Amino acid sequence: MLQTFTNHIGRAQKIATLIVFGVLLTACAPSISQFNETAYQQAVQIKVKSMSLIDKANEPYSVHEEAAVQLKQDLLTAYEYAKGRPKNEISTRQWEIMVDAERNLMGGFLVRWKEQETLSPAFIGEYSKVIADAFDTIIGLESGKIKPDEVE
Repeated sequence: MLQTFTNHIGRAQKIATLIVFGVLLTACAPSISQFNETAYQQAVQIKVKSMSLIDKANEPYSVHEEAAVQLKQDLLTAYEYAKGRPKNEISTRQWEIMVDAERNLMGGFLVRWKEQETLSPAFIGEYSKVIADAFDTIIGLESGKIKPDEVE
């Protein structure tokens, strides 16, 4: 009888341990927001505008300043939109890096172009690849999220 009771307690402890482990595993896993059509479209449109403006960086910044200022506003809008969505920390961080003037993505590119007035074709070509890849990462993350109609 004692043996049966001990076996029962042992089994209960194992089950309890598995439940606790499952809860902890779920709680520690980063959650991510669902797919959002607006965020996806925003990222694609800003990428297209960015790549078009980058191609013009061999011309004086002052000629394209209005477009550059508008692009910066679009980037900040996308960042704020991402930041306002629940469970969207990864996308928010990607946009934060994209707009940061101290980094080597669009924020830094716009600062460098403004400071130097024109940029070399070689520099533009290399930067263009890096920025396109960064946008593709943002777009890919959003398009890879679970669609609302796929949620159980």
